[in-house]
Parts: sequence; structure tokens; C-alpha cells
Amino acid sequence: MLTITEAASARLAQLLDDQGLPEDVAVRFVFEGQGTALKQDSERPGNTTFQHGDLTVLLLDAQVSELLTEDTLDVEGAKLTLEHPQEGE
Repeated sequence: MLTITEAASARLAQLLDDQGLPEDVAVRFVFEGQGTALKQDSERPGNTTFQHGDLTVLLLDAQVSELLTEDTLDVEGAKLTLEHPQEGE
């Protein structure tokens, strides 16, 4: 399963709050081109969810969850980064 750092979950919560979105809206990783992108969406049955406090901040469907299973979502500066493990790690 994707690992999300405390800093990344706090950043997602801040982004959602800054945009004034309802509490039932979170960020979702979606396939786009050859990679993934972040979109605003609501939770659906079967989603993997990530929380920051009581707020759901990140949603993954089963396919994206499988794709990101060994990755870590973190923050570098003010930017979210998706880190892929190197072979042999």
C-alpha cells in the first residue's frame, strides 16, 4: 500500500482547506497519460482512504492502489512528491 508521510497528509489537508472544499471532497490519484495526476473527488465504495486527523485527504481506487503499492507520498518544500523505491531497496 502507498505510504503517505505526516507532512504529505498535512499538505493535502491544507490544500483542501485553502480551496474551501466541502469535507466530503478529497484528492484522488488518477491515471493520466503515462503517469498519475491529482484530482478532486469524493470517496467511492472500495477506495483506500488516507486521513489527516478526522479529514479524508487522499483517495485511491484498487487499480491505482496496486500501482503505487511500494511508493511514498512526501513533501519537498511546498511540493508533493511521489517517491519510487530503487531496485534492491
